[in-house]
Amino acid sequence: MKKLFAIFCVAAMALCASAQVNKGQAAAGVNLLYGSEIKSMGLGARFYYAFIDQLRGQVEFDGYFKHNHTSWYDVSINAEYLLPLKNDVLYIYPKAGMTYSMVTYKDEFGVKDEENHVGLNLGAGLEYEINDHFAATFEYRHTIIRRVDQGSFALGVNYKF
Repeated sequence: MKKLFAIFCVAAMALCASAQVNKGQAAAGVNLLYGSEIKSMGLGARFYYAFIDQLRGQVEFDGYFKHNHTSWYDVSINAEYLLPLKNDVLYIYPKAGMTYSMVTYKDEFGVKDEENHVGLNLGAGLEYEINDHFAATFEYRHTIIRRVDQGSFALGVNYKF
């Protein structure tokens, strides 16, 4: 499963890298996260590319801090459709995509186990453009995977190229 995870990461980064050479707006961001299932804070990194004026693709990597002997990491590919709310500085967006999650935990006997799943992401967010290069974001994403669903809140900052 670790090889599958590595292949997925490389494919996601290749998608992002090839998109940045085309015309359109690209951005990179960092996020502070909270996961509802793991009940832990985390950090995330995101890369965006606008395919058309309001539709952008996103590749993200999220990692949550270990809690109750459980670690959770995921890599996602999403699409977001930005809808302006106020003077082209405040946007709301729905998002949908797919994710690959890796959860590692120890049970009550101290036995380490790992689960890897492919799932769906559904969510929505707000983006406020601070200036031409920086934007602040707040979003909720619900990840639907086999046996475990997780909601996550993200507060972040993006830098636009």
